[in-house]
Amino acid sequence: MNVKSFLTLLAFSGLAASCSNSELGEPGDRPTDGRAEIQIAFSGTGESQEYTRAIASESENKIDQLRIYLFAAAAQKGPFYYLETWTEGTDYNPTTPTATNFKIQDAGTSKKGILYPNELKGLPWIKLLCVANNGTAPKFYGETGTEILNPLTKVVTDAAGTVTTPGTTETDFKASFTENNAGATLIETPLLMTGEGITKISGVSKVDINLKRVVSRFDIVNDKAKTNLTIQDIYMVQGRQSAPLWGATVTKVEKANLATDADYLTRYATVNFKAIPGANTGETASAFYVYPNLDTDESYLVIKGTYKSPATGKQEPVEYHVDIARTPDGATKAEFIKLLANNRYKLRISDVTSSNIMGTFEVVDWVSGGGITIKPSNDAPVFVAADAFTGANAPTELTALNTEASPYNYEVTGAAGTGSFTIEIGATGKVRAEKDAVQTLTRAEGDGGEVITPQSWLVISEPTCTERDGVWYTKFDISYSDAVGVSPVAVHFINDAASYDPALWTTVNFYGQKSMPTFAAAAGTGSTGNTTNVTDPKAPTAEIYTLLNGYVLFDVTCVEGITVGTTATGYKAEEIAVNGFVHTYKVSVSDATTAAGGTIVFQNAGDAAKTTTLTLTAADPKMTFEKSTDDKNAATWEEGSKTLKIDLGALADGTCDFKINAPAGVTIASLACPWLKITETKAWNNTDKSATYTISKASSVTGTGDVTLNFVNGLTQADKNIAAPGLAVILHKEAGKPGLSAGTTVASWSTFNKGLDNDFSNSAASTITMYKVDNSQITVNMTCAEAAEFETVSGLTIEKIGSTDEYTVKVSAAASLAAGATTVVTAKNSAATDRTATLTITWKSPAITVELTDDASGAVTKSTDGESIVYTVDTDAITTTPFTFTVTAPGGAGADFTTAIANQFLAPDNSNAGSDAIAAGTPSAYTLKLSDAGKTDDITLVFTNTVTGGGDKTVILRSSKKVVP
Repeated sequence: MNVKSFLTLLAFSGLAASCSNSELGEPGDRPTDGRAEIQIAFSGTGESQEYTRAIASESENKIDQLRIYLFAAAAQKGPFYYLETWTEGTDYNPTTPTATNFKIQDAGTSKKGILYPNELKGLPWIKLLCVANNGTAPKFYGETGTEILNPLTKVVTDAAGTVTTPGTTETDFKASFTENNAGATLIETPLLMTGEGITKISGVSKVDINLKRVVSRFDIVNDKAKTNLTIQDIYMVQGRQSAPLWGATVTKVEKANLATDADYLTRYATVNFKAIPGANTGETASAFYVYPNLDTDESYLVIKGTYKSPATGKQEPVEYHVDIARTPDGATKAEFIKLLANNRYKLRISDVTSSNIMGTFEVVDWVSGGGITIKPSNDAPVFVAADAFTGANAPTELTALNTEASPYNYEVTGAAGTGSFTIEIGATGKVRAEKDAVQTLTRAEGDGGEVITPQSWLVISEPTCTERDGVWYTKFDISYSDAVGVSPVAVHFINDAASYDPALWTTVNFYGQKSMPTFAAAAGTGSTGNTTNVTDPKAPTAEIYTLLNGYVLFDVTCVEGITVGTTATGYKAEEIAVNGFVHTYKVSVSDATTAAGGTIVFQNAGDAAKTTTLTLTAADPKMTFEKSTDDKNAATWEEGSKTLKIDLGALADGTCDFKINAPAGVTIASLACPWLKITETKAWNNTDKSATYTISKASSVTGTGDVTLNFVNGLTQADKNIAAPGLAVILHKEAGKPGLSAGTTVASWSTFNKGLDNDFSNSAASTITMYKVDNSQITVNMTCAEAAEFETVSGLTIEKIGSTDEYTVKVSAAASLAAGATTVVTAKNSAATDRTATLTITWKSPAITVELTDDASGAVTKSTDGESIVYTVDTDAITTTPFTFTVTAPGGAGADFTTAIANQFLAPDNSNAGSDAIAAGTPSAYTLKLSDAGKTDDITLVFTNTVTGGGDKTVILRSSKKVVP
């Protein structure tokens, strides 16, 4: 492992242990059963690497106990199951091969040891998890102090090498913590350390392991001669009770619970700082140790001591609280520090007063050893870039990607990502090739853990080997297809003559050709209600409600990285995570007042011309009110004032329903109203996106003031700082509105008005038909919760019938009625005159009409004599042809037809339908024929109107032979 990398990360490699009975690189006392040998090396210094031994004390490097827990697997990527534990102490004795003991021996600046694992068939991969200084009877705990992993269960396989009993998993083992006792006991040396390595059993395997401390160290710089401060005691508050042995995620404590939490946080045991040799005279190294924390723990130090007053020279007792915080470069405010395992923190006290202390925190290296690579005599395969590739589609070097991890990076060149080439590798033995991912995509544990990115696009043939001058040259034919935008593949070339040591591999990374970024749905969710569509991963879309901070998430894959180009006004795109070559982007509303949809361009960082455009649609987040059913017509909605006006009198025993249309759910804290009962009768659902509420009159009305119902928009997410507009509906009790219904005192109706059309289904807007004639009369009921009256209408008389709610409506002067086919009668609340109900009267004429419907081919002509109608009959022309006239009486009529027509020049034809009575509104056809042409007296027919005042009609039938004086 590279020590420089650790220094860059401000971490360290602890002094390591190795296990062997003989010099590293040579076999030890081998078991008689032919088991494989694993040589483990821990270094005290690294090859060609700078290292300062004085930084860590010897006690901090000390190893009192060391146990190596072996986990076995069928494949390098696992899963790994517990196999056995090797304990440092006595030498391994091959005569008792089941005893898993080993002894550490020094070898110069390193330590060494040898293990002989009890290998199980089918599980050749071994992971070595080392724990040092965990006591003679080591225990493991959960985060809150419950003992776990007692006992460890061993894996069992059958004769075919299939796992039958998984045993304790590596995942379970790595979830362990230290004992939960930081509040009671000081953390002292030797310090608990952990480290791991992996190998494949193959004869003799060599593993380099770095142990790292699981604690953080604090150094204090205070010179009392300069600061006047003598520190006596020091301890940390809101520190972690325990530490993960293998970096397991610790539980976050919410800010409101920091001071009271007892499960994860504690006040550390007090350090007697004054008793430390050299304290308060400069830098005090290793003043105390703490467990790693989170910056959100807001941990702080309590420093107690005495301060020498410059004014009096007396020592005054003081106590200071010092936040474990630093001010980042360019910032104006200090931020709490996240303490990391295996890191050293220095508090440098620069100035002190009786009330304040000034100091700075520094994160510094804490190194006492590093990884040393123990190499066997055989070399790694040799890759010579200038001579390695042959073929028509030789790849091109990507020098910008060359790193210490692999200096060889190449992009394939075949047209449209399809082609082939040959690579030749030299080594001291035959070489094989293994594919791996350049980067891996890590999923959550519940989703299956680490997932290797696809490598199938790169196909490697079986090698051909040639020996020349003692050197083996191995050629591989490599082909690829559709290698555009694919995940790069690392090809490890491994010398079969060397031990299985990754340090001896030569790795060449192959990249596909650049492509436009591709979109996929992210594992997380965006803010409520927003949607994405990645059916076409190169034409993604999103619908986002125009709310500040509303957002969606995308996983955008691009090997070369991504830059964001042109962005729609009111939106922003931020990269919030990178997992391999998958970049998780948060696309959010940055200005709700200007966000109106648009596009955002995502560019390939390696080729800006390769772009993918995200299309954004703006969605309206507002909720709306909709009145649905109102069986009593008792409610009126005013959109402008968001007020529902309700007539309690009209509502009576009825109901009114209304809907709240909401894009993503709706809630309300209270539906209470002193004069209404309001219930939710249909909950919001994502199909019609509305909730329905039913209003009815309260069984007991205790007040009639306005009530506001505050509906909360489901798009609101306080934890994400998203505030969606709510809807405040004002319930207002209206003054009583008159209601009309048909009168029941039938005796007060004009006979001829009975049976005419009327419609009182809408009590606020009723209709009726009357004959437009003097004294034509009907009745109507008018009710109202408060005093009400009818407005005066010229030509009508409206009078209340006694103490009832019934009124007569009578035509007092038909001639005075306004012109037109209808008259509107208005009932109004006497106090609130805008609260009205109307009765629209449609006027019907009572006049009798007579029409000549068949003039016998012109043999009958019409004339008038005063108000009478005269039909003159040419008796010479109708000897065989009858004629017809039709009488219509809207209210019905009577006539002495039978008597008047007897023994006259005309007589009823056989088809005659007329009679002495005419039904109301039904045309009556009188068909007559010539009876006696010699008679010439007029026949007078009087049709008497049933409607009083409706007017009668006289029809005179006259012979053409009559001599008129």
